[in-house]
This record gives sequence, structure tokens and C-alpha cells, in this order.
Amino acid sequence: MMKTRFLFLCIISLLLAGCRNSEQSYIIQGTLPSEKYDGEWIYLVPMQNVPGRVDSVKIANATFSFKGTGEEMRVLRLRHILRLRIQELLVVTEPGTIHVKADSIGSVTGTPQNEALQSWKEDREKKRTAYLFIRKGLKTAVGADSLRLVQLGDTLRLQEQERDFLFLQKQGSNTLGKFMQKMLHNSLTEEQQRKLDESLQ
Repeated sequence: MMKTRFLFLCIISLLLAGCRNSEQSYIIQGTLPSEKYDGEWIYLVPMQNVPGRVDSVKIANATFSFKGTGEEMRVLRLRHILRLRIQELLVVTEPGTIHVKADSIGSVTGTPQNEALQSWKEDREKKRTAYLFIRKGLKTAVGADSLRLVQLGDTLRLQEQERDFLFLQKQGSNTLGKFMQKMLHNSLTEEQQRKLDESLQ
């Protein structure tokens, strides 16, 4: 009777441990635009402590997949020459299924932090397009037209600062938040920096 009860408890413990591990694991499911990349290797590289911690898989049928545990910022990349056509992509290896579209303009979706990063990237690209329009216009604009373009540029910068402030505030001290703070904190206004620092204490 005691042996049966002990065996039952061991089985339950193993099942619970397996459930906990599966909850902490991530799966990256990725696609590429063409099967011409079949046979190439794609690498999942940590943003820190890179030596000895690079994962890699071979692309087949224009798809690839990674599985693992441990939440951190990583970057997906192909070999150097192919990065001219396939964009390097930041990925948060948070628990869940992460969907990657590797292309000249790629995307990473499927989990909360990756969705947030993708949304931020898309808004940044829209702003970049607007900046290009302004710079091009300023080459020929004069008078009131030139002033309007300058004012539009100033408005865009304020919008970016507010976007970045709200983004960092929402992400807080999670993996993505800590990483992006290093990139964006100094671009905020002094008031925004102060408020952000206070909210993270």
C-alpha cells in the first residue's frame, strides 16, 4: 500500500514538473519568402554572452523552428551575405508560440512582448517614411512651406518621444522593457525620464 502511494506521488510530481516546464518553454515557428533559402542555416543569437550560446537550425521548405527555455532578448539572423535580403529580427524568447516572418521587412508576433515590439517597430517605420518626406521636401521648399515642414518634423519628434515613453512605461521591468530602456531612455525628455525612473522603482 505504501509503495503504491509513493509511486502515485512520484508520477504526479513528474507530471506537474512537466507541466511547469512546458509553460516556461518557447517555440519559434518561422517562414521565409522562398525555398531558395533551403539548406541555409538560421541562427538564434543571444544579445548578451554570445560565445557558446548560439542555436542554429537548417531551413527546409522555406520554414524553420526553434524550441527552448529561458526568457531573454535574442536576434534571428542568416549568414552575412543573406542579411542584405533577409532582415535580422529581435525576438523575446518568452513562453508560448512565436511566429516569425523572415523577409526584407520581417515580423515577430504571437506572444505579448513580441507583439508589443512589432507594433513599436511598425510605428517607427511609419515615422521614418514621414521623415524622409520632410527631408525631401525641405530641399526645394521655401518660405511658409519650409516652415510647415520644419514644424511637422518637430511634431513627429514629440510624438515619438511620447510613444517611446508610454511603451517603456507599459513594458516596465520585463525582458523587453529592460532592453529597450537602454536604447530609448536618453531620447526622452527630462520629465519623461524622471517619471519613467520613478515608475520603475
